[in-house]
Amino acid sequence: MDGLSKRLHIAAGGYDRIMSHFSRIRTQFHHREALIQCLEELGHTVETDTTIKGYHGQHTVDIAAKQSNGYGVGFVKNTDGTYDMVADWWGVSGTGQKKIASDLKQQAETIQKEYARKMVLEQTAKDGFEIVSQTEEADGTVRIVVRRWT
Repeated sequence: MDGLSKRLHIAAGGYDRIMSHFSRIRTQFHHREALIQCLEELGHTVETDTTIKGYHGQHTVDIAAKQSNGYGVGFVKNTDGTYDMVADWWGVSGTGQKKIASDLKQQAETIQKEYARKMVLEQTAKDGFEIVSQTEEADGTVRIVVRRWT
């Protein structure tokens, strides 16, 4: 059984319950280097081709943004080239399902926004545009103004 499913372990002398809380979230991240760079810019320690710690075990990931306690958020590449976000939210966030869901949503939104910004900047540079300004609006929207002299 993989780390994403709950499992029951029979230990010597009785039952020892081991439950994995790894959750897998589908994303549209497909550019490995941009994802690594945005995680680093968000202040994460990033490792590649490693494992992340869970409450009861580890999970192999392609990219890991680890916390000092070994827990972290990982990204696993799918056959279509996109990366799923994987984490044991019980270990990453602390206690309570509401807090875990809230933390998961916030982490995903923060990473998605930085990833999108990085992809827009990369593509505009390839297309010969110059960045005039970057601002974050009060609602969290990132506004990027570019120009190209022809």
